[in-house]
Amino acid sequence: MTTLTEEQLFDRVRAAWAEVLDVDDPERLDPDQNFLEAGGSSLLLIMLWEDLHQLTERSLRVADLFQHATIRAQARLLAGVGEEVRPQVTGASQRRALLGRARTAEVPRPS
Repeated sequence: MTTLTEEQLFDRVRAAWAEVLDVDDPERLDPDQNFLEAGGSSLLLIMLWEDLHQLTERSLRVADLFQHATIRAQARLLAGVGEEVRPQVTGASQRRALLGRARTAEVPRPS
């Protein structure tokens, strides 16, 4: 795994957001805007989660991305600034379990 600087992570997180949100120019994204306020959804956040996992090969929970909901906060999280990122989850079954819990938590409840 290649170690990326916080600045490189920032650029890559911003590019991942642009791809998931279908934004042509990543520079248009406000690095301090919440993902959901930028046009994201729970499903798009799961897609972002997968992209960031592939980018860094680190294990993140979808909840980590909700708690660190801006480009800047996610880059800092991935760089290990302020909070420790858990080691990589091994095994496809563990990753499926994480995704399954995230999906269950995101299901809207009828009112």
